[in-house]
Amino acid sequence: MKETKEQDEEKRPIYGTALGDLGVVVIAALISIALILILFSPSPFQKLEQAQARQEKERIAKEQAERQRKIDEAVATGEVSVGITPHKH
Repeated sequence: MKETKEQDEEKRPIYGTALGDLGVVVIAALISIALILILFSPSPFQKLEQAQARQEKERIAKEQAERQRKIDEAVATGEVSVGITPHKH
């Protein structure tokens, strides 16, 4: 019986530890690494919000360009009527 105990101790990678103990440490390390990666990775919601903000800016710029184009066309054809009202005191 003593020989098997000595053989078991020789097979262990670290003296006095069982394979189950090392497995728990490895699993805990993997979970910790996964949590750290989750915490420091960019949020998918943040990416979505940035994309929506970019689309909103593009839409506003497109509307302003369209408005300016219509104004330029109206000015070029002479269809612009300017109404100036007197200042009320």
